Amino acid sequence: MTMASPAVAFVCLLIVLPQIQAVSIPYNGTVPLQGCQIPCMTEVNLHLFLHQFVDGPNQPNRNEETLLQTSFPFGFGTSIVHDWTLTETTNSKDTVVARAQGVHVQAGLTKDNRWYTTHNIEFEQGRFAGSTLQVTGITAGLESGQWSIVGGTGQFIMAQGIISFTNHPASTWEDGIKELNIRVRYTTPQPA
Repeated sequence: MTMASPAVAFVCLLIVLPQIQAVSIPYNGTVPLQGCQIPCMTEVNLHLFLHQFVDGPNQPNRNEETLLQTSFPFGFGTSIVHDWTLTETTNSKDTVVARAQGVHVQAGLTKDNRWYTTHNIEFEQGRFAGSTLQVTGITAGLESGQWSIVGGTGQFIMAQGIISFTNHPASTWEDGIKELNIRVRYTTPQPA
């Protein structure tokens, strides 16, 4: 019997923990808990640009780092930690509104460039400063796609929703730009 290396165990924990946290007790909406009121839901649509400065030699501005490089076909299992920046324009030098901090793992054993990603988007500016969205999905290799919003904190209590992304034409090898359309529903915080 062989034991997994600490790096493999750490990567597995990073992948599994968000899924465990996303599990909740179902509520059928017919009978509120005794003493509780049904919370109000709010929906907001945000339009941001994600900037990914890829890991690699001679990439001084990179905002990701390879944790584990494997020799499996298609790099299956390769794991990269990221701290991508989000701005309101395609210019990466504009004010950083939020950061997507997490990990992406090459999860395709039969297809190249199938990166599973999980990250928290932490807002640094504006009305959502200090709030987070927990996000998961497949990223690289797709011109466009969607990520699921599976939770949140701060203003985004009990968040759920979808982030539609498109690779932006202004992308370069150095700055991979994704245009994000974020549609999120969350429980409006109630005064104490």
